Amino acid sequence: MNRTLRPSTYRLVGGLVLLLAALTVAVVLLPDANQKRIQQEKAAQAAKATLNAQEAELGKLKTRVENLRISRERMEETLGSLSQENEGQLKWKLSRALYDFSAASGTRIQAVKYGTPTREGAKGTDLEALDVEFVASGIYTNLKAFMFALEKSKLPFGLANGKLEESPEGARLTITLRAFRRTGITKADPAGEEA
Repeated sequence: MNRTLRPSTYRLVGGLVLLLAALTVAVVLLPDANQKRIQQEKAAQAAKATLNAQEAELGKLKTRVENLRISRERMEETLGSLSQENEGQLKWKLSRALYDFSAASGTRIQAVKYGTPTREGAKGTDLEALDVEFVASGIYTNLKAFMFALEKSKLPFGLANGKLEESPEGARLTITLRAFRRTGITKADPAGEEA
């Protein structure tokens, strides 16, 4: 009987050791592994959130780059289409167009005044601006037709200021146009010459 108890005792001791090892694993190692798994899941979620944020920022930057490219193309197209006529030719062209639009719309142009050409924008450009101020008078419908004709023209100008007033003769529209031209001469930056 002693012999039969020995293998059973070994088995019992072996089972108790395995049970103790299993309890140790369950009590010590499993919570630690679970904690590591939770930390890994949190890290993965944080990494995914960071990736999504970076992808969104990249999308915004791509959109901005595309908008800058389009703006640059438009600017180059606009600069390429600007007049390179001299000041006298530009004044004559604007005057002729104003009086043609006035005759076609039934308005009257008064007091056309040309300002002195000024350099525009940053130093080193060849852009020059010429302000033209005039008064157009007539009835409102005719002034509206005059402004539509002026707006649709291919003249190199922009509306700088406009003011509509009532007068004894009808409506009176005071307008300042700013015409742009390229001189072909760039003025160097004085600060750049010293450097």
